[in-house]
Amino acid sequence: MLVFDFDGVLHDSRHRAWRCYQDARRQMELWDLPDLAGPDDLPVVYQGVLSASLTRWIEFEVAEQFWKRHAELTARAAAGEPHGVIAELAGPLAGLAAGPGYAVVTGSHHTTVRTLLARTLTVEAMPIVLLPRDEAGSKTDKLRALRTRWGATAYVGDTGSDVRHARAAGLTAVAVAYGYASREDLNAARPDRLLDTPADLAAWCRAHPAGPNPSPVDRTT
Repeated sequence: MLVFDFDGVLHDSRHRAWRCYQDARRQMELWDLPDLAGPDDLPVVYQGVLSASLTRWIEFEVAEQFWKRHAELTARAAAGEPHGVIAELAGPLAGLAAGPGYAVVTGSHHTTVRTLLARTLTVEAMPIVLLPRDEAGSKTDKLRALRTRWGATAYVGDTGSDVRHARAAGLTAVAVAYGYASREDLNAARPDRLLDTPADLAAWCRAHPAGPNPSPVDRTT
């Protein structure tokens, strides 16, 4: 099974993320945070371990409050999103769903992700497992559970933090260069594979070995 991050990998939410970053910065009056001119500036704040990415400017506890507020704002703004899954990836995801299946592990809310996936994908093409921020546990914990129970092999993310979570969970770390982080940050995290475009990710997904939809792996025997 392949596992994907959502924002920046399957769905292009950069404009919404930038707009909500600016709104949260203004609402919380955190003027020490960078004033981002547009979505292309997101790599300025999406660097290294995401939970600590803002500690160059503000305290860790305040940064946690900021990201929580940011998640609330982006969830509300998702209702106005005109697009769901990136067009080039709809077909490959449907193919995975019909074969080995796939999962999504994301920092976005369950309702937001389900709504946006359903704008593009049929019910049959939806992920077998969706583990959003609403589920307890770290991203590493969730990926490790997918490896243990479902035989997950790789995690596809768009930040250096995603690469580190994949490695910590014992999965192949695949990164895409069209998401939130800079190529420099991704290269510093040393992913096992770096894909440049959605078309590259689509081709990589199609090359993944097909097979029947799996049942959870029983590791107790």
